[in-house]
Amino acid sequence: MNNVIRPTFGTRPKTDAPSPPAAEHRALRIFGQAAGYTVALIQDDDDRTGPALKVVVGPTTGNEVEAVAILPALPEGEADADVVGMAILRTLEVIEAAGHDPEIA
Repeated sequence: MNNVIRPTFGTRPKTDAPSPPAAEHRALRIFGQAAGYTVALIQDDDDRTGPALKVVVGPTTGNEVEAVAILPALPEGEADADVVGMAILRTLEVIEAAGHDPEIA
């Protein structure tokens, strides 16, 4: 999570500490693929704040994903995750279509 903005108040960020190894997760749901990316939902039971649902996006070819939304592992969180995942997938579809059709911009 080196892309998270944190206040440093004039100090330099520490780069000495290696990132922890990525945990293996099984997708609960794959929303789909568009523009070379896959959008999926995973459950992370090791989250610092308790079990969480994460909407993740990553290149279609590869095993690396990044969380774009983190929600509580509750029925309400799952409903919200479905909305977020489908919105991200639709956005990628629009981007993909714009790259192929000059009339969509």
